[in-house]
Amino acid sequence: RESTPKLKISVIDRGPVLDEVRARSLADQVVPTSDRALLKGVVERADLTVLACPVRVIVAELPQLLDWCRMLTDCGSTKREIVAAAQLATRREQFVAGHPMAGGPQGGLANARADLFRGQSWLLCSEGSALEAVRTVEELVATLGARAVHMSAEAHDRSVARTSHVPQILASALAVLVDDSDAAAAAGPGFRSATRPGGGEEAMWRDIFASNGDEVASALSALLSRLELVRDELAEQPAKLEAVLQLLSQARAARART
Repeated sequence: RESTPKLKISVIDRGPVLDEVRARSLADQVVPTSDRALLKGVVERADLTVLACPVRVIVAELPQLLDWCRMLTDCGSTKREIVAAAQLATRREQFVAGHPMAGGPQGGLANARADLFRGQSWLLCSEGSALEAVRTVEELVATLGARAVHMSAEAHDRSVARTSHVPQILASALAVLVDDSDAAAAAGPGFRSATRPGGGEEAMWRDIFASNGDEVASALSALLSRLELVRDELAEQPAKLEAVLQLLSQARAARART
């Protein structure tokens, strides 16, 4: 709305969400998901349809929507199952798989803001997509102030397992560890920053872990190997510090490169 005031926006969702959309005047048209005939007409007329749903919903809806839409993209958190579902559609080339790397632990319209995507990466898995569709989605990304980054669906799922999915598990585990140990009184800004991603909604994360479990497990194995080395050295008497100090040094260098 802020970047392109004349853009016509139709929102398709469940009733309670649409009530809030109406109250805040966030769309030119609202369509309940239950009205399939109206939904079909809206997406047939749209220049671009964006599927921002849990992964299982995207996989289920994508083949049908591709039969109706001019062009389609998504915001799913994993990509391999979604791209595989697109292969079953007759107009697969009109689909561009996407994933904006932005947001926070709290979702919903109450947490929406106009600058959410500015300066953030928007991952696109555009193999097999028509050039016109790719250019249209890239235009959307640029309009929202993000930068398009192209990669394969396999590389996407491997990467986000390490940058998003494992951090969710670690932040959640750390929060539970402190709570179980009754140590919250000693928590400061560092702890709050480290645990900020934790406690994600199960409704969303169930699909993520189910569709990317192999890559998450692989990343956890690599991480556990490093942590076990640090643990074993610190447990010695006197404690050995080589592994933990090397980890801090490597982390500083890695953060300086990002």
